[in-house]
Amino acid sequence: MTQLSGRRVLITGASGLVALPVAVALARSNEVHAVARFSDPGQKRLIEAAGAHAIPFDLANPDLSPLPESVDVVINYAVLPPGHKDAYEVNAGAAGRLARRYRDCEAFVHGSTGSLYQYQGERPLREDDPYGLHSSAEPYAASKIAAEFLIKHLSEDYQMPATIVRIFSFYGPRGGGVTQRIDQVARGEAVSVYPGVRNVHTPLYEDDYVEKTIAAAGIAKPGAEIINLAGTEPVTTQEYCRMAGEMLGKEPIFVENSRAWPIWADTGKMVELLGPNKISVREGVRRSVEAAQAERVATHHVIGEPGD
Repeated sequence: MTQLSGRRVLITGASGLVALPVAVALARSNEVHAVARFSDPGQKRLIEAAGAHAIPFDLANPDLSPLPESVDVVINYAVLPPGHKDAYEVNAGAAGRLARRYRDCEAFVHGSTGSLYQYQGERPLREDDPYGLHSSAEPYAASKIAAEFLIKHLSEDYQMPATIVRIFSFYGPRGGGVTQRIDQVARGEAVSVYPGVRNVHTPLYEDDYVEKTIAAAGIAKPGAEIINLAGTEPVTTQEYCRMAGEMLGKEPIFVENSRAWPIWADTGKMVELLGPNKISVREGVRRSVEAAQAERVATHHVIGEPGD
């Protein structure tokens, strides 16, 4: 199932940074049901233009009857940020409801987060590291830990093949933590970094996270395969901002006031099971710089993963 073809796929959070390009890619050779609130009609039009079926739906609603009765593959990328009143209902509760409804699917891919690891100091985080609550995003991390427990247990109980992908720094031309900081450099704004340590991250560009999300369906297993999804090239915030500055002709400004400690992934398991990345950090930064539109640079702020 590395490529996925001829299958019925349900993808949630389909208007978001991560899931929208995944839905568009899958719609080329699959029957895709794209679920989101679609508060922006333009995103719904993008989904429909790609050939997917857009389903306006709020996953805080426990009644899933508006969704298809059965599908072959579920990709659950729906998420609400810290502080939202329905964050636990969507981030954890909806994950369980979807797993229960689609217990007979071939693969259930659940989007988790690298922010659920206990702080391990200045080293990459491995899949067998213990759970913890990331500084400044504790409720978000807690909701994603709850979802992982639900998916792992339901996957085992139902013998439903599942993959839990722990997302680190995803970015692309439409947004993400890296892109947000590139835009700050372009505007001459100070970029916030965590004081006293190297601000190392493992950013993953859109082309690669789309490919690896789809490939993750092919390694699903009962009890859930857990895998970090991140770039294989560790880089500091300062380094990629300076790359952007070179391209923009601007000197980045940094201020050491971030409350979110930097996190980066050990990607050994990902490379073994899903293969290496194709887009280098410099190439991803170049594409993001060139794709920047005046409207995005002036007004658009995207919430990335905590600490990304």
